[in-house]
Amino acid sequence: MASKIDVIWSAKARITYFRVLEYLEKNWTKREIIIFSKKTDAIIRAIQKNPEIFASSSKHDNIRKALIDKNNSLFYAMDKKHKKVFILTFFDNRQNPESLKFE
Repeated sequence: MASKIDVIWSAKARITYFRVLEYLEKNWTKREIIIFSKKTDAIIRAIQKNPEIFASSSKHDNIRKALIDKNNSLFYAMDKKHKKVFILTFFDNRQNPESLKFE
């Protein structure tokens, strides 16, 4: 049995995740919030099972991009040695990709 991979959320990931939820709350319905949350949870579980499931970012080989829905992606990095995945940020795919920062 494979050992468990820990998932660690950065402060920026928490902030950007809650910004998406706030946007959905203001502009959509509770249903969209639930769908987004469930998709995010499912993607994180998939990453825990297989951290290399999603493709590397085009600009950063050590960062991977998971598409949550057509408007949102999450970016994460792996530490294979310590069996950790770091959720770095959520990103609105409608924004200019040049505005994406991982710090």
